[in-house]
Amino acid sequence: MADSFSKKQQHKKKVLKQKEKDQKKADRKLHNNKGKGFDSMLIYVDENGHFTDTKPLKIEDKKEVKKESN
Repeated sequence: MADSFSKKQQHKKKVLKQKEKDQKKADRKLHNNKGKGFDSMLIYVDENGHFTDTKPLKIEDKKEVKKESN
């Protein structure tokens, strides 16, 4: 037997909702932050007050750089 118009519309909505759900699932899987190391979560502040991902130089390293530049 043939489906009625309302049954066809309900089926279309159900298929569309499932596609959207699958797309959201794929996006979450792609942009997953779990399992990353602790180092990737750290942010350092340089001497000018700006945020950086790199570790700042130690005081001894800065002294050596200044001596070499003189």
